[in-house]
Amino acid sequence: MKKNDRRHERERQRLRENRETILHAAEAVILRQGFHETSMDDVAAEAQFSKATLYRYFRSKAELIFEILGHYLEEVDAELRAIRGRNASAREKLRASLAVGIKFETEKGNIARVFLMERSFIKLIQTMVSERGRSGSETERRFIRTIRSKRNAMIAGGAELFREGIASGEFREMDPAAASRFFDAVVEGYFVGLFWSEAKPDIERDIDELCQFLLRGLERGNA
Repeated sequence: MKKNDRRHERERQRLRENRETILHAAEAVILRQGFHETSMDDVAAEAQFSKATLYRYFRSKAELIFEILGHYLEEVDAELRAIRGRNASAREKLRASLAVGIKFETEKGNIARVFLMERSFIKLIQTMVSERGRSGSETERRFIRTIRSKRNAMIAGGAELFREGIASGEFREMDPAAASRFFDAVVEGYFVGLFWSEAKPDIERDIDELCQFLLRGLERGNA
């Protein structure tokens, strides 16, 4: 590797590390103070960067939030892709996919709870998701489009798993895309249920029970 190439690679690595530091700092501050009360000054102080440095990476608080969500989706998608590539039955892949979805939801539960309760964040999302919305910067609107695209890609990936199960005879005939959307709704619904529950969940037991529930509807003879 040439000297200039090494220098450029070190610079890219430094930029990646700084970006990760900022994102982790933003999560920590939002957890302590809430989305509405968090300012870019707070995030800069938490990350131990100047505000000018912070704005080199993110131009607004909304951009920070959308990047956090985007990273979350990328992590989940990578795990699910790895599961679909395994040499295993569709039933086994279904359970593993369910486990990934639920465990990611619960591990990120604290930050997600903040968002669920923050009216200012919900209003921002509602405005910007609308195709007619004109609020926010073009960068922020691009983040929304990116997140929507990533979610759609995950649903499409789930449909591949259901097609595999249908082709192998493990699952009955069905619309794979609709099954994938239902699967996604089950995971999201489980997380929302945890939000209102005071009891500590038994994640492994719940995964097994949800998997059995799903399989009863998917297997042949249960149409």
